[in-house]
This record gives sequence, C-alpha cells and structure tokens, in this order.
Amino acid sequence: MGPVIISKSIRAYLIGIGDIISFLMVSSVFTAFTSLMMLYFSFIVLGVTPKPILLCAMFLVIYGVYSLNKVTDRKEDAINMPVRSTFVSGNERFLLTLAIASYTAALLLGLFESPFAASILLVPFLSGVIYSTNSLSIIGIPRLKDIFLVKSLIVAFSLAVCAAFLPAIHLHSSAKLYFIFPFFFSKVFINTVLFDVRDVGGDSLNGVKTIPVVIGIKRTRQMLLLIQSLLVVWFVLFSDLFSKYYVILITSMVYGYLYILYFCNTKHHSAMSWDILLDGEWISMSIGVWLYLILFSTVGNT
Repeated sequence: MGPVIISKSIRAYLIGIGDIISFLMVSSVFTAFTSLMMLYFSFIVLGVTPKPILLCAMFLVIYGVYSLNKVTDRKEDAINMPVRSTFVSGNERFLLTLAIASYTAALLLGLFESPFAASILLVPFLSGVIYSTNSLSIIGIPRLKDIFLVKSLIVAFSLAVCAAFLPAIHLHSSAKLYFIFPFFFSKVFINTVLFDVRDVGGDSLNGVKTIPVVIGIKRTRQMLLLIQSLLVVWFVLFSDLFSKYYVILITSMVYGYLYILYFCNTKHHSAMSWDILLDGEWISMSIGVWLYLILFSTVGNT
C-alpha cells in the first residue's frame, strides 16, 4: 500500500503543478513574465543597469495587451485553445477591467521614469487596441489581425520597440541598437508565426489570413529558416559588440533553428510546449546572462 499511496500523492502533486502552469499560461501571466525577462535580457546585453520600474511596466502593458486579445479572439480560441476559451468565457468584463487597469498602471510607471519611456509603452498599447478590435473600421480599415502579414509584423514591432528602446533611455552608445532591435524583431516575428502554425485550424475556419493559412506550413518553415539565417548573418556582422555574450547568443541562434523544425511538422504538440519552448526561451536566456554576470564579477574580484 505504501508505494501506491506515494505514487498517488506524487501524481496529485504533479497534476496540481500542471494546473498552476496551465493557469499562468491561459491567464497571460506567463507571457507577460517572459516579456519582462526579454527586457531584462536587453538591459544586460546593452550594458545598462536594469530598472525595476520599467520591468514592472513591461509586465503590465503586455499583460493588458494579451488579456484584451484573449477576449477578442474567443471564436478562434474555441477551436485552437479550448482551455483558454473556457477561461475567458463568463469573465470577459473582469478581464477587460484588468487589461485597462494594467495599461493605466504601466503608462503611469513609464511616465514616472520619463516621458520617453511612457511614449514607448504607448506603442504596444495602441497596437493592441487596433490589432484586437475594429477601432479603425470608421475609416474603412479592418481589424489589423485580419490583414495578411500585418498581425505578425505589428506584434514583433511592438515588443521589439519596448525591449530595445526602454533600456536605450540610459544607453550612451546607439551602435548596439542596430543589432538588438532586429534581433528582437526577428525572434518575436518567428515565434508569432509559429504560434500561427499551432492555430492554423481555427484561423482557417474563421477566415483569419495568417502566414501558415495563406502559404501553408511547409513554405512557412522555409520562410522562417531563411529569416533565422539572415539573423545569424546579422549577428556575425555585429558580433564584436557582444563578445561577452557569444555563447548565449550563439545558443539562441541554434535553438531558433531547432524549434522552427520542431514545430513546423505534422506531429501533435502539447498546448503547454508551445509557450514553454517559444516564449520561455527568454527566461533561460535571461538566467544565462545573469549567471554570466555573477561568474564574471567573481572572476574579476579574484
């Protein structure tokens, strides 16, 4: 009986952990946290002391954007992500209230840091509104998410602007920005398109013209591999600026190829694996640069 009881206890514990992780993902908390880690990574690589107030603002603005998007994407999610759809159902007003509160708090924090920071944080805020809603329909422009290519481009641009330019407030040289902005833009663009690969079924049924829907998954894979290769070339051109972080950045390049090939196949992948392996990369990269700083400071003091 002992082993059976222990086995059941372990199984119950693992199920509980899985439920917590699932909640963090469907509630946008995980995505917001990985965006915070992306910004932290940017601070370190650019050689700027991380600003907690801006890290919090990044978390809040991305939480707000994705919470709003979950409410407006209920039709697609009912097919693509039924767990997320269930989470949203009946909680629309509460989630919208949280989104507005998060937006407001993020902008106030950004304004407290500087007017420039607040203006940068307005980019994902405004992009999220016109991306997720029909706010531009009064001038004849459909929801941006429904326009081919625009969805992936606007998501990549919004996150890259925040990740690259929030640390730039305290950056003395702009040379690194010529690499770091394309780096973030390319990585987020690739990840966004890969999530569209996951959602291709629901997007097709709802008439959402994502890249995988329009050109197919095989050609999508070829396109993403090409973008990843161009990013490698870009890294080589600017590698002298990031000599301290060679190992981490090279690992990121290799990892990019691996997850493109992994997710652009016909095999079934668990819903949790997409978030952990794609957005979760920023957590491992941030931990990597943090450990490097500790090691570097320890060696420097000996």
